[in-house]
Amino acid sequence: MDPSSQLDQVSQHLLDFFTVPAGSDALPPLRVRHFGDTIRYNILGLTDNGDLSVCANARFWQTVVAKQRRQLRSGTDDLLPENEELQSLIENAAKWRFPLKDATSLSTGRYTLSFQRLPIIEFVLKNVLSQGGDYGRRRKTEQSPTLTLVLENAGEGAGGLRHYRLQVIYDIVRRLVEYSPWHLVDSKDAKKDTLHVHVELQKCSQPALKDHVCLVAGPVVEPVQKTGTKLALDSYLELRTTHMRQVAMHRNGIRPSGISNMDTLMKRLGAAAVIVDLISVRHQSAVTLVRNGLGSSKGASYILYNSARLETLLRTFDDKVKANVYDPLPPLEAIDFSILEDDLDWQLIYGYLLPFPDVLESLLEQLPQGSCGIHKFVRYIENLAGVTSRYYRHKKVLVQKREQLSPILYARVYLIMTVRQVLNVVLAVLGIQPVDYI
Repeated sequence: MDPSSQLDQVSQHLLDFFTVPAGSDALPPLRVRHFGDTIRYNILGLTDNGDLSVCANARFWQTVVAKQRRQLRSGTDDLLPENEELQSLIENAAKWRFPLKDATSLSTGRYTLSFQRLPIIEFVLKNVLSQGGDYGRRRKTEQSPTLTLVLENAGEGAGGLRHYRLQVIYDIVRRLVEYSPWHLVDSKDAKKDTLHVHVELQKCSQPALKDHVCLVAGPVVEPVQKTGTKLALDSYLELRTTHMRQVAMHRNGIRPSGISNMDTLMKRLGAAAVIVDLISVRHQSAVTLVRNGLGSSKGASYILYNSARLETLLRTFDDKVKANVYDPLPPLEAIDFSILEDDLDWQLIYGYLLPFPDVLESLLEQLPQGSCGIHKFVRYIENLAGVTSRYYRHKKVLVQKREQLSPILYARVYLIMTVRQVLNVVLAVLGIQPVDYI
């Protein structure tokens, strides 16, 4: 089953519970993000706010109901007026792929819902680890839409930062298309309904060409004057590499073990910082250089630092297995996933890993209108790195070798492997090389 459809199916189940078809025409399910505040999935405060909440006021459902050609099952303003209705929802949800655990009424006219955690934990770990780099990749069929992608202005301004930003945006969009339902085709293979996308420096640089949408790379400006920078790419890479060296010295934790030398590591971090700088805001908006201080480099160094932490932890586990300190990792089917049901595990799994395929798909949703949400991907990976950092600080993964602690060790190692895999997919899409050592 396609992982990207899971939360959409939950939304469809809720729609089926509250509404009935108004006619015979069946419509495809709405995507999660199209329900607005009617059905809201939470990422933060899951213990207090529930995993999702549903608006119980009938008036707020009217737009969704009209789009889906349905009508509300209840004739009252309150869709869940009695405790029996809440219990009915829980009983109905027992048949879902992801059953509900409980439902609670709020004074705000909403109801919080919480999932049974174990089915989702099992689903996420098994899917991520079995699919690897394909996690989040949508299936392409013969009926999938087609798209051409053209890089304009490619030979102009070689070595300039704006043209480098143009190239970075083009490369990221191309990699995102690989994960999308779109078929990327050559212009000669275009069909009548093929979407033509041109990545360029300004909208419609070819006014005579009307059959394409423009994906614009905005200017790169200086921090004080807010004028277009004349700084060359090589110079900016050197500047950001210096910043990364300062961050590494401040943390006193990055060690280039297994990497040829410190300069190689710092250049990799500097290159990552430049990419994050250039795509941290909407692609069509002006982006400001970082001349002094950390700026967006905190994101780049923070992401890679936490990614390297996971690599180091897993490498240490492997070394301890080779040294007979730990027994080898058992098969995934033998793991007690209930160990991962507490709040911090749940925030990682439910808040970030489960919705990752939908996050991927949402970035290209506005592509036909000439917009791509690659800046949202930066926020996603920064937030995921932040939760991963908290997990690293509060959970001891490599526990002592004791029989009663082995289930904890193995469950947490598998979770770390899962987080690492998703982080690596994001880094690969962004064109950032991971750092293996800290």
